Amino acid sequence: MRRAKDPVRFVSIVGVVGAVVLAAGYFVTNAIAEQVVPLNAQTLPTPANVKVLSVRRAPTTLSTMSRSGSLRRALNNVVSQLPNGSCLTVEWLGEQQASVRATDSFIPASAQKVLTAAVALEVLGAQHTFETAIFATGNVNTGSVQDLYFVGGGDPLLVRKEYIATEKYPTFNETSLEALADSIVAAGIRSVSGSIVGVDARYDAVRFLDAWPAEFNVVEAGPLGALVVNDGAVVGQPMKLDNPAIAAAIELRSLLGARGISVAADARYETVVPSSSEKVASVTSAPLSKIVQEMLVNSDNNTAELLLKEIGFAQRKQGTTAAGISVVQEFVIKWKLPTTATVADGSGLSSTNRVSCANFMSLLQMNEQSLPQVLPVAGQTGTLRSVFDDSPVKNRLVGKTGTLSGVKALVGYLPLEGNSPVRFALLMNASGVDNQGSYRPIWNSLGSALNKARALPTPEQLAP
Repeated sequence: MRRAKDPVRFVSIVGVVGAVVLAAGYFVTNAIAEQVVPLNAQTLPTPANVKVLSVRRAPTTLSTMSRSGSLRRALNNVVSQLPNGSCLTVEWLGEQQASVRATDSFIPASAQKVLTAAVALEVLGAQHTFETAIFATGNVNTGSVQDLYFVGGGDPLLVRKEYIATEKYPTFNETSLEALADSIVAAGIRSVSGSIVGVDARYDAVRFLDAWPAEFNVVEAGPLGALVVNDGAVVGQPMKLDNPAIAAAIELRSLLGARGISVAADARYETVVPSSSEKVASVTSAPLSKIVQEMLVNSDNNTAELLLKEIGFAQRKQGTTAAGISVVQEFVIKWKLPTTATVADGSGLSSTNRVSCANFMSLLQMNEQSLPQVLPVAGQTGTLRSVFDDSPVKNRLVGKTGTLSGVKALVGYLPLEGNSPVRFALLMNASGVDNQGSYRPIWNSLGSALNKARALPTPEQLAP
Protein backbone atom coordinates (compact mmCIF):
# COMPACT_ATOMS: atom_id res chain seq x y z
CA MET A 1 0.00 0.00 0.00
CA ARG A 2 1.34 3.43 -0.98
CA ARG A 3 1.47 6.43 1.39
CA ALA A 4 0.66 10.05 0.39
CA LYS A 5 3.76 12.18 0.03
CA ASP A 6 2.23 14.87 2.29
CA PRO A 7 -0.27 13.30 4.76
CA VAL A 8 -1.25 16.57 6.43
CA ARG A 9 -2.05 18.25 3.15
CA PHE A 10 -4.14 15.17 2.05
CA VAL A 11 -6.24 15.19 5.20
CA SER A 12 -6.87 18.93 4.87
CA ILE A 13 -8.05 18.55 1.31
CA VAL A 14 -10.46 15.70 2.28
CA GLY A 15 -11.84 17.81 5.15
CA VAL A 16 -12.49 20.79 2.91
CA VAL A 17 -14.23 18.65 0.27
CA GLY A 18 -16.43 17.00 2.91
CA ALA A 19 -17.45 20.37 4.33
CA VAL A 20 -18.39 21.59 0.88
CA VAL A 21 -20.53 18.50 0.25
CA LEU A 22 -22.34 18.83 3.60
CA ALA A 23 -23.01 22.51 3.06
CA ALA A 24 -24.40 21.89 -0.40
CA GLY A 25 -26.69 19.16 1.00
CA TYR A 26 -28.00 21.50 3.68
CA PHE A 27 -28.88 24.28 1.28
CA VAL A 28 -30.59 21.90 -1.18
CA THR A 29 -32.65 20.26 1.56
CA ASN A 30 -33.64 23.62 3.07
CA ALA A 31 -34.74 24.91 -0.32
CA ILE A 32 -36.98 21.90 -0.88
CA ALA A 33 -38.47 22.23 2.58
CA GLU A 34 -39.41 25.85 2.00
CA GLN A 35 -41.45 24.83 -1.06
CA VAL A 36 -43.59 22.27 0.86
CA VAL A 37 -46.83 23.34 2.62
CA PRO A 38 -46.58 22.01 6.17
CA LEU A 39 -49.40 19.81 7.57
CA ASN A 40 -51.28 20.86 10.68
CA ALA A 41 -49.41 19.83 13.74
CA GLN A 42 -50.66 16.52 15.17
CA THR A 43 -49.81 14.64 18.28
CA LEU A 44 -48.49 11.24 17.48
CA PRO A 45 -50.51 8.46 19.17
CA THR A 46 -49.03 7.15 22.36
CA PRO A 47 -48.33 3.44 22.19
CA ALA A 48 -51.03 1.42 24.01
CA ASN A 49 -50.22 0.49 27.55
CA VAL A 50 -52.99 -2.18 27.77
CA LYS A 51 -52.99 -5.73 26.53
CA VAL A 52 -55.02 -6.72 23.47
CA LEU A 53 -57.45 -8.82 25.59
CA SER A 54 -57.79 -6.24 28.35
CA VAL A 55 -61.33 -5.54 29.63
CA ARG A 56 -60.62 -1.93 28.68
CA ARG A 57 -60.65 -3.05 25.06
CA ALA A 58 -63.54 -5.59 24.96
CA PRO A 59 -65.93 -5.30 27.93
CA THR A 60 -68.89 -6.67 25.96
CA THR A 61 -66.99 -9.71 24.75
CA LEU A 62 -65.57 -10.49 28.17
CA SER A 63 -68.94 -9.91 29.85
CA THR A 64 -70.50 -12.45 27.51
CA MET A 65 -67.67 -14.93 28.00
CA SER A 66 -67.71 -14.70 31.78
CA ARG A 67 -71.49 -15.06 32.04
CA SER A 68 -72.04 -17.79 29.47
CA GLY A 69 -69.07 -20.01 30.30
CA SER A 70 -70.60 -21.64 33.37
CA LEU A 71 -73.94 -22.00 31.56
CA ARG A 72 -72.35 -23.89 28.69
CA ARG A 73 -70.44 -26.19 30.98
CA ALA A 74 -73.60 -27.00 32.95
CA LEU A 75 -75.54 -27.65 29.74
CA ASN A 76 -72.97 -30.27 28.75
CA ASN A 77 -74.23 -32.31 31.69
CA VAL A 78 -77.82 -32.01 30.43
CA VAL A 79 -76.81 -33.10 26.95
CA SER A 80 -75.18 -36.22 28.37
CA GLN A 81 -78.51 -37.25 29.93
CA LEU A 82 -80.66 -36.89 26.82
CA PRO A 83 -82.15 -40.07 25.36
CA ASN A 84 -81.78 -40.82 21.68
CA GLY A 85 -84.56 -39.11 19.81
CA SER A 86 -84.21 -35.73 21.49
CA CYS A 87 -83.40 -32.18 20.53
CA LEU A 88 -82.19 -29.41 22.80
CA THR A 89 -81.42 -25.81 21.94
CA VAL A 90 -80.54 -23.02 24.36
CA GLU A 91 -79.91 -19.45 23.23
CA TRP A 92 -78.76 -16.44 25.22
CA LEU A 93 -76.92 -13.19 24.59
CA GLY A 94 -77.42 -13.69 20.87
CA GLU A 95 -75.52 -16.99 20.84
CA GLN A 96 -76.34 -20.68 20.92
CA GLN A 97 -75.30 -22.04 24.28
CA ALA A 98 -76.32 -25.62 23.39
CA SER A 99 -77.55 -27.26 20.23
CA VAL A 100 -78.38 -30.94 19.80
CA ARG A 101 -80.22 -32.09 16.65
CA ALA A 102 -81.79 -28.63 16.45
CA THR A 103 -83.12 -29.01 12.91
CA ASP A 104 -84.46 -32.55 13.29
CA SER A 105 -88.24 -32.79 13.67
CA PHE A 106 -89.87 -34.40 16.70
CA ILE A 107 -93.34 -34.95 18.13
CA PRO A 108 -94.02 -31.80 20.19
CA ALA A 109 -97.16 -32.93 22.07
CA SER A 110 -98.82 -29.89 23.68
CA ALA A 111 -95.83 -27.66 22.93
CA GLN A 112 -97.63 -27.47 19.55
CA LYS A 113 -99.86 -24.87 21.22
CA VAL A 114 -97.00 -22.36 21.06
CA LEU A 115 -97.25 -22.44 17.26
CA THR A 116 -101.06 -22.24 17.39
CA ALA A 117 -100.86 -19.27 19.76
CA ALA A 118 -98.34 -17.41 17.62
CA VAL A 119 -100.45 -17.76 14.47
CA ALA A 120 -103.70 -16.91 16.26
CA LEU A 121 -102.22 -13.70 17.67
CA GLU A 122 -100.85 -12.78 14.25
CA VAL A 123 -104.05 -13.52 12.32
CA LEU A 124 -106.70 -12.40 14.80
CA GLY A 125 -104.82 -9.84 16.90
CA ALA A 126 -104.31 -9.69 20.66
CA GLN A 127 -107.49 -7.64 21.15
CA HIS A 128 -109.78 -9.95 19.18
CA THR A 129 -112.89 -11.02 21.08
CA PHE A 130 -115.65 -13.59 20.58
CA GLU A 131 -119.32 -12.66 20.86
CA THR A 132 -122.03 -15.10 21.89
CA ALA A 133 -125.49 -13.75 21.06
CA ILE A 134 -129.13 -14.43 21.86
CA PHE A 135 -131.84 -13.85 19.24
CA ALA A 136 -135.55 -14.09 19.98
CA THR A 137 -138.58 -14.86 17.83
CA GLY A 138 -142.05 -13.65 18.77
CA ASN A 139 -143.10 -10.40 20.39
CA VAL A 140 -140.11 -9.31 22.43
CA ASN A 141 -141.89 -6.22 23.77
CA THR A 142 -144.36 -8.33 25.72
CA GLY A 143 -141.60 -10.22 27.52
CA SER A 144 -142.96 -13.53 26.25
CA VAL A 145 -141.11 -14.93 23.24
CA GLN A 146 -141.43 -18.05 21.16
CA ASP A 147 -137.80 -19.28 20.92
CA LEU A 148 -134.40 -18.03 22.06
CA TYR A 149 -131.62 -18.77 19.58
CA PHE A 150 -128.32 -19.29 21.39
CA VAL A 151 -125.73 -18.44 18.69
CA GLY A 152 -122.12 -19.46 19.20
CA GLY A 153 -119.29 -17.24 17.99
CA GLY A 154 -116.45 -19.63 18.70
CA ASP A 155 -115.76 -18.56 22.30
CA PRO A 156 -113.80 -21.48 23.84
CA LEU A 157 -114.05 -20.22 27.44
CA LEU A 158 -117.81 -19.89 27.89
CA VAL A 159 -118.58 -21.57 31.22
CA ARG A 160 -120.87 -21.54 34.21
CA LYS A 161 -119.33 -21.08 37.62
CA GLU A 162 -120.16 -24.53 38.98
CA TYR A 163 -118.19 -26.22 36.21
CA ILE A 164 -114.92 -24.43 37.02
CA ALA A 165 -114.87 -26.00 40.48
CA THR A 166 -114.73 -29.48 38.91
CA GLU A 167 -111.67 -28.92 36.70
CA LYS A 168 -108.15 -30.18 37.35
CA TYR A 169 -106.87 -26.94 35.87
CA PRO A 170 -109.65 -24.43 36.56
CA THR A 171 -110.65 -22.21 33.67
CA PHE A 172 -109.67 -18.56 34.10
CA ASN A 173 -110.19 -15.47 31.94
CA GLU A 174 -113.54 -17.13 31.31
CA THR A 175 -116.71 -15.81 29.73
CA SER A 176 -119.55 -16.07 32.22
CA LEU A 177 -122.68 -17.91 31.13
CA GLU A 178 -124.37 -16.39 34.20
CA ALA A 179 -123.64 -12.94 32.77
CA LEU A 180 -125.39 -13.92 29.55
CA ALA A 181 -128.41 -15.18 31.49
CA ASP A 182 -128.50 -11.94 33.44
CA SER A 183 -128.49 -9.92 30.23
CA ILE A 184 -131.51 -11.89 28.98
CA VAL A 185 -133.32 -10.98 32.17
CA ALA A 186 -132.27 -7.35 31.71
CA ALA A 187 -133.75 -7.42 28.20
CA GLY A 188 -137.18 -7.98 29.76
CA ILE A 189 -137.67 -11.61 28.73
CA ARG A 190 -139.97 -13.37 31.20
CA SER A 191 -141.03 -16.57 29.46
CA VAL A 192 -140.22 -18.74 26.45
CA SER A 193 -143.09 -20.68 24.94
CA GLY A 194 -140.76 -22.75 22.80
CA SER A 195 -137.12 -23.76 23.26
CA ILE A 196 -133.57 -22.60 23.75
CA VAL A 197 -132.10 -23.37 20.34
CA GLY A 198 -128.36 -23.99 20.02
CA VAL A 199 -126.76 -22.70 16.80
CA ASP A 200 -123.09 -23.34 15.91
CA ALA A 201 -122.98 -22.70 12.16
CA ARG A 202 -119.80 -20.59 12.33
CA TYR A 203 -117.69 -23.76 12.32
CA ASP A 204 -118.15 -27.19 10.82
CA ALA A 205 -119.80 -30.04 12.72
CA VAL A 206 -116.67 -32.21 13.05
CA ARG A 207 -116.62 -32.97 16.78
CA PHE A 208 -113.41 -35.04 16.96
CA LEU A 209 -110.34 -35.27 14.72
CA ASP A 210 -109.35 -38.42 12.87
CA ALA A 211 -105.73 -37.62 13.77
CA TRP A 212 -106.45 -38.35 17.44
CA PRO A 213 -106.49 -41.77 19.07
CA ALA A 214 -110.11 -42.73 19.69
CA GLU A 215 -109.51 -42.90 23.44
CA PHE A 216 -108.75 -39.15 23.47
CA ASN A 217 -112.26 -38.25 22.30
CA VAL A 218 -114.22 -36.48 25.05
CA VAL A 219 -111.53 -37.35 27.62
CA GLU A 220 -108.79 -35.09 26.24
CA ALA A 221 -110.76 -32.89 23.86
CA GLY A 222 -114.08 -32.43 22.15
CA PRO A 223 -116.78 -32.46 21.19
CA LEU A 224 -115.88 -29.35 19.19
CA GLY A 225 -118.17 -26.65 17.84
CA ALA A 226 -118.72 -22.92 17.59
CA LEU A 227 -121.08 -23.09 20.59
CA VAL A 228 -119.48 -24.91 23.50
CA VAL A 229 -120.20 -24.34 27.19
CA ASN A 230 -118.19 -26.09 29.91
CA ASP A 231 -116.09 -27.90 27.27
CA GLY A 232 -119.35 -29.57 26.18
CA ALA A 233 -120.33 -30.84 29.64
CA VAL A 234 -123.63 -30.37 31.44
CA VAL A 235 -123.15 -29.79 35.15
CA GLY A 236 -124.46 -32.77 37.10
CA GLN A 237 -124.45 -35.16 34.13
CA PRO A 238 -121.66 -37.79 33.95
CA MET A 239 -121.49 -37.99 30.16
CA LYS A 240 -121.09 -35.32 27.52
CA LEU A 241 -123.65 -35.11 24.74
CA ASP A 242 -122.60 -35.72 21.15
CA ASN A 243 -123.71 -32.21 20.16
CA PRO A 244 -122.17 -29.47 22.34
CA ALA A 245 -124.66 -26.86 21.10
CA ILE A 246 -127.55 -28.79 22.66
CA ALA A 247 -125.58 -29.17 25.89
CA ALA A 248 -125.00 -25.41 25.90
CA ALA A 249 -128.72 -24.77 25.42
CA ILE A 250 -129.51 -27.09 28.34
CA GLU A 251 -127.12 -25.18 30.58
CA LEU A 252 -128.61 -21.81 29.62
CA ARG A 253 -132.12 -23.10 30.18
CA SER A 254 -131.11 -24.19 33.68
CA LEU A 255 -129.71 -20.76 34.52
CA LEU A 256 -132.77 -18.99 33.14
CA GLY A 257 -135.03 -21.20 35.24
CA ALA A 258 -133.04 -20.22 38.33
CA ARG A 259 -133.76 -16.60 37.41
CA GLY A 260 -137.48 -17.09 37.06
CA ILE A 261 -137.69 -17.36 33.29
CA SER A 262 -139.76 -20.36 32.24
CA VAL A 263 -138.85 -22.30 29.10
CA ALA A 264 -141.60 -24.64 27.92
CA ALA A 265 -139.83 -27.09 25.60
CA ASP A 266 -136.57 -29.02 25.69
CA ALA A 267 -133.42 -27.64 24.11
CA ARG A 268 -132.93 -28.27 20.41
CA TYR A 269 -130.39 -27.67 17.64
CA GLU A 270 -130.58 -25.74 14.37
CA THR A 271 -128.07 -24.28 11.94
CA VAL A 272 -129.94 -21.15 10.85
CA VAL A 273 -131.30 -18.20 12.80
CA PRO A 274 -134.67 -16.98 11.41
CA SER A 275 -134.42 -13.64 9.64
CA SER A 276 -137.43 -12.46 11.62
CA SER A 277 -135.59 -12.86 14.93
CA GLU A 278 -134.33 -9.97 17.03
CA LYS A 279 -131.05 -9.77 18.92
CA VAL A 280 -131.84 -9.30 22.60
CA ALA A 281 -128.62 -10.07 24.47
CA SER A 282 -124.96 -10.98 24.10
CA VAL A 283 -121.78 -11.60 26.03
CA THR A 284 -118.22 -10.85 24.88
CA SER A 285 -115.11 -12.81 25.71
CA ALA A 286 -111.88 -11.52 27.17
CA PRO A 287 -109.30 -10.34 24.59
CA LEU A 288 -107.50 -13.07 22.65
CA SER A 289 -104.29 -12.46 24.59
CA LYS A 290 -106.11 -13.60 27.76
CA ILE A 291 -107.63 -16.60 25.98
CA VAL A 292 -104.19 -17.61 24.71
CA GLN A 293 -102.89 -17.32 28.27
CA GLU A 294 -105.54 -19.73 29.53
CA MET A 295 -104.77 -22.13 26.67
CA LEU A 296 -101.03 -22.17 27.37
CA VAL A 297 -101.14 -22.18 31.16
CA ASN A 298 -103.77 -24.93 31.42
CA SER A 299 -102.77 -26.65 28.16
CA ASP A 300 -106.42 -26.36 27.14
CA ASN A 301 -106.93 -28.67 24.15
CA ASN A 302 -110.42 -27.48 23.29
CA THR A 303 -109.30 -23.86 23.23
CA ALA A 304 -106.42 -24.73 20.89
CA GLU A 305 -108.68 -26.60 18.47
CA LEU A 306 -111.33 -23.87 18.41
CA LEU A 307 -108.68 -21.20 17.83
CA LEU A 308 -107.42 -23.24 14.89
CA LYS A 309 -110.92 -23.28 13.42
CA GLU A 310 -111.24 -19.52 14.01
CA ILE A 311 -107.94 -18.97 12.20
CA GLY A 312 -109.39 -20.85 9.24
CA PHE A 313 -112.63 -18.87 9.43
CA ALA A 314 -110.79 -15.54 9.53
CA GLN A 315 -108.41 -16.28 6.66
CA ARG A 316 -110.30 -18.77 4.50
CA LYS A 317 -113.94 -18.12 5.49
CA GLN A 318 -114.05 -21.77 6.52
CA GLY A 319 -114.34 -22.69 10.18
CA THR A 320 -112.56 -26.01 9.75
CA THR A 321 -109.45 -27.65 11.12
CA ALA A 322 -108.11 -28.14 7.59
CA ALA A 323 -108.47 -24.44 6.77
CA GLY A 324 -106.73 -23.51 10.01
CA ILE A 325 -103.87 -25.91 9.32
CA SER A 326 -103.34 -24.44 5.87
CA VAL A 327 -103.01 -20.97 7.40
CA VAL A 328 -100.52 -22.20 10.01
CA GLN A 329 -98.42 -23.81 7.28
CA GLU A 330 -98.57 -20.57 5.34
CA PHE A 331 -97.09 -18.71 8.31
CA VAL A 332 -94.36 -21.31 8.81
CA ILE A 333 -93.21 -20.32 5.32
CA LYS A 334 -93.92 -16.60 5.71
CA TRP A 335 -91.93 -16.38 8.93
CA LYS A 336 -89.10 -18.34 7.34
CA LEU A 337 -88.88 -20.81 10.19
CA PRO A 338 -85.69 -22.89 9.90
CA THR A 339 -87.43 -26.16 9.00
CA THR A 340 -90.76 -27.38 7.69
CA ALA A 341 -93.42 -28.46 10.18
CA THR A 342 -96.06 -31.16 10.05
CA VAL A 343 -99.31 -29.82 11.50
CA ALA A 344 -102.18 -32.20 12.22
CA ASP A 345 -104.08 -30.20 14.85
CA GLY A 346 -103.87 -27.16 17.10
CA SER A 347 -103.51 -28.89 20.45
CA GLY A 348 -100.68 -31.35 19.87
CA LEU A 349 -102.80 -34.40 20.72
CA SER A 350 -101.88 -36.01 17.41
CA SER A 351 -98.62 -37.95 17.30
CA THR A 352 -98.26 -37.03 13.62
CA ASN A 353 -97.31 -33.43 14.42
CA ARG A 354 -93.63 -32.71 13.84
CA VAL A 355 -91.70 -29.58 14.84
CA SER A 356 -87.99 -28.90 15.33
CA CYS A 357 -86.30 -27.24 18.27
CA ALA A 358 -84.96 -24.68 15.80
CA ASN A 359 -88.52 -23.71 14.87
CA PHE A 360 -89.47 -23.28 18.50
CA MET A 361 -86.43 -21.08 19.08
CA SER A 362 -87.50 -18.82 16.22
CA LEU A 363 -91.05 -18.60 17.61
CA LEU A 364 -89.72 -17.79 21.08
CA GLN A 365 -87.50 -15.05 19.70
CA MET A 366 -90.25 -13.56 17.52
CA ASN A 367 -92.68 -13.44 20.44
CA GLU A 368 -90.27 -12.54 23.23
CA GLN A 369 -92.29 -9.46 24.18
CA SER A 370 -95.60 -11.31 24.59
CA LEU A 371 -95.13 -15.04 25.27
CA PRO A 372 -93.35 -14.91 28.67
CA GLN A 373 -96.41 -13.23 30.20
CA VAL A 374 -98.85 -15.93 29.06
CA LEU A 375 -96.94 -19.13 29.88
CA PRO A 376 -97.23 -21.15 33.10
CA VAL A 377 -94.74 -20.31 35.85
CA ALA A 378 -92.60 -23.03 37.44
CA GLY A 379 -93.93 -24.01 40.84
CA GLN A 380 -96.89 -21.65 40.54
CA THR A 381 -99.41 -22.07 37.76
CA GLY A 382 -101.00 -24.49 35.34
CA THR A 383 -99.06 -27.47 34.10
CA LEU A 384 -95.88 -26.24 35.83
CA ARG A 385 -97.41 -25.64 39.25
CA SER A 386 -95.94 -28.85 40.73
CA VAL A 387 -92.68 -28.81 38.77
CA PHE A 388 -89.27 -27.37 39.81
CA ASP A 389 -90.44 -27.12 43.44
CA ASP A 390 -86.91 -27.56 44.79
CA SER A 391 -85.17 -25.82 41.91
CA PRO A 392 -83.51 -22.39 41.88
CA VAL A 393 -85.67 -21.56 38.84
CA LYS A 394 -88.92 -21.95 40.81
CA ASN A 395 -91.14 -18.89 40.37
CA ARG A 396 -88.88 -17.75 37.52
CA LEU A 397 -88.88 -20.22 34.62
CA VAL A 398 -91.87 -20.02 32.27
CA GLY A 399 -92.60 -22.66 29.66
CA LYS A 400 -95.03 -24.78 27.71
CA THR A 401 -95.07 -28.43 28.60
CA GLY A 402 -96.04 -31.33 26.35
CA THR A 403 -96.91 -34.93 27.16
CA LEU A 404 -97.93 -37.96 25.15
CA SER A 405 -96.96 -41.59 25.53
CA GLY A 406 -93.22 -41.60 24.80
CA VAL A 407 -93.12 -37.80 24.44
CA LYS A 408 -92.07 -35.05 26.83
CA ALA A 409 -91.51 -31.42 25.88
CA LEU A 410 -90.57 -28.17 27.57
CA VAL A 411 -90.25 -24.92 25.63
CA GLY A 412 -89.88 -21.45 27.10
CA TYR A 413 -87.78 -18.83 28.83
CA LEU A 414 -85.80 -18.11 31.95
CA PRO A 415 -86.29 -14.34 32.41
CA LEU A 416 -83.37 -12.38 33.88
CA GLU A 417 -83.99 -9.02 35.50
CA GLY A 418 -82.57 -6.22 33.42
CA ASN A 419 -81.30 -8.59 30.78
CA SER A 420 -82.52 -10.66 27.84
CA PRO A 421 -84.10 -13.99 28.83
CA VAL A 422 -82.56 -17.38 28.17
CA ARG A 423 -84.63 -19.21 25.52
CA PHE A 424 -84.79 -22.98 25.45
CA ALA A 425 -86.52 -25.85 23.64
CA LEU A 426 -86.33 -29.48 24.73
CA LEU A 427 -88.22 -32.22 22.89
CA MET A 428 -87.74 -35.84 23.94
CA ASN A 429 -89.23 -38.74 21.98
CA ALA A 430 -88.34 -42.03 23.65
CA SER A 431 -90.16 -44.96 25.18
CA GLY A 432 -91.06 -44.24 28.79
CA VAL A 433 -89.70 -40.69 28.76
CA ASP A 434 -93.09 -39.34 29.86
CA ASN A 435 -92.69 -41.12 33.22
CA GLN A 436 -91.63 -38.78 36.03
CA GLY A 437 -88.67 -40.94 36.90
CA SER A 438 -87.32 -40.45 33.38
CA TYR A 439 -87.95 -36.82 32.52
CA ARG A 440 -87.84 -35.08 35.92
CA PRO A 441 -84.07 -35.61 36.47
CA ILE A 442 -83.39 -34.17 33.01
CA TRP A 443 -85.73 -31.22 33.58
CA ASN A 444 -84.13 -30.54 36.95
CA SER A 445 -80.67 -30.65 35.39
CA LEU A 446 -81.84 -28.24 32.73
CA GLY A 447 -83.26 -25.90 35.37
CA SER A 448 -80.01 -25.98 37.36
CA ALA A 449 -78.00 -25.31 34.20
CA LEU A 450 -80.19 -22.41 33.12
CA ASN A 451 -79.75 -20.92 36.59
CA LYS A 452 -76.07 -20.46 35.75
CA ALA A 453 -77.07 -17.61 33.44
CA ARG A 454 -76.36 -14.35 35.22
CA ALA A 455 -77.20 -10.75 34.43
CA LEU A 456 -73.84 -9.69 35.91
CA PRO A 457 -71.18 -8.59 35.24
CA THR A 458 -72.44 -6.15 32.62
CA PRO A 459 -70.13 -4.62 30.00
CA GLU A 460 -70.48 -1.30 31.85
CA GLN A 461 -69.17 -2.86 35.02
CA LEU A 462 -66.15 -4.28 33.18
CA ALA A 463 -65.38 -1.10 31.27
CA PRO A 464 -62.65 1.25 32.64
